[in-house]
Amino acid sequence: MKRRELLGLGGVVLVASCASTGTPRRVEPGELLTVAVDDGLTVIESGTGRRVVAPAATLATADGRRLVSAVAESGTSRVVTRDAVTGEIVAQATVRGGGRVAAVAPDAGLVALVDGDPAGRRETTIVVAGPAGERHRLTLSGFVQPEAFSSTGTSLFVLDMLPPEHPDHYRVRVLDLAAGQVTALNLPGENAGLKVLVPAGAEEEMRGEGRQAVFDAKRERLFTLYSHQPDHQHVRDLLHPEAQNGARDGKPDVHAFVHTLSVADGWAVCVDLPSSFGTGAVEGLTIAQHNDEVWVADAGKGVLAVINADALVVVHEQSFPPLAGRARLAVSGSAAYLAAGRQVHVFDVGSKEVRATWALPAEARGVAVSGSHLYVGQPGAVQRRDPATGATTSTVAVPGLTAVERVIG
Repeated sequence: MKRRELLGLGGVVLVASCASTGTPRRVEPGELLTVAVDDGLTVIESGTGRRVVAPAATLATADGRRLVSAVAESGTSRVVTRDAVTGEIVAQATVRGGGRVAAVAPDAGLVALVDGDPAGRRETTIVVAGPAGERHRLTLSGFVQPEAFSSTGTSLFVLDMLPPEHPDHYRVRVLDLAAGQVTALNLPGENAGLKVLVPAGAEEEMRGEGRQAVFDAKRERLFTLYSHQPDHQHVRDLLHPEAQNGARDGKPDVHAFVHTLSVADGWAVCVDLPSSFGTGAVEGLTIAQHNDEVWVADAGKGVLAVINADALVVVHEQSFPPLAGRARLAVSGSAAYLAAGRQVHVFDVGSKEVRATWALPAEARGVAVSGSHLYVGQPGAVQRRDPATGATTSTVAVPGLTAVERVIG
């Protein structure tokens, strides 16, 4: 398929009109969307489909305003950070080796690259780069995967894959970048200054599937949704087996949970989700955050749970008509939108009940919402809809679209 070239003029795209006057019709660029396509992440104008940033194998910062990629160049990797709004390069650095971007700090000031076989390895090399170039180069035994930077940038939270050559489970640990040492997380406590490591033998080992995460910048917490295997035990279970409060002991119906990681204080807490979560297709699990609430849905099972982001407990459960297919959830203002299969459920943020269901012409490929518009991904296109009525207001072509990720505010 040949690309259709449009003439840009003064920030507005002019497209020939079919009107008898022959006067060109003005098409506004619209809001900017981060979307995933076959060859990586890109940013498009919602009104025209024009790509602001060339697609690449990238990660976005938590606010979506920076995109980071690594370009292999003759035994080195050029780490490129672009402004998502303008597409301009705001920082770049060259490091030795051919590492892949694995984690990026919220302000994109630090980027972690990892080298090694992604299927399993005895040894891992992690390179941390800043705007001026390489900051740290660490070679660690085992299969270690960067997950997130600490608030100070002095540590890196990692997944320690077990067993390293043929992993089937993992544990979250912390890598001190200056010392090059990997240790356990801290135990959660009221006094952030008093940090006690999780004791040996009590570290949580996860066999999760269908991982999806959201970052809470206000609380500096990473919320990750897991569907786990039957032998999973949380830290609290291992520390207090007599309590019978584990994911299985006394709770045989718990099949999924939200792993909460404090990147400021280095502790983690798991919030068990209600019955039915994680018992169906993993692709139906999805998570989103809105103000003080973390919303989690299992579209295939038709169940919603809302977690208080401070107390870290489920405060509301709600059932709804199930939806088949890969699910994505977006929350804004007074409504939450769950897109899966060929439907969108609209939930009232206050009551948590479904107040409308809208049909889609094809399988949903992600959803995002702003104050003015709802965007639903479709095969090769993005639909813009009225968030109040569901009426389609425009459709733009996006070849190779795999998911609508977010609106860049």
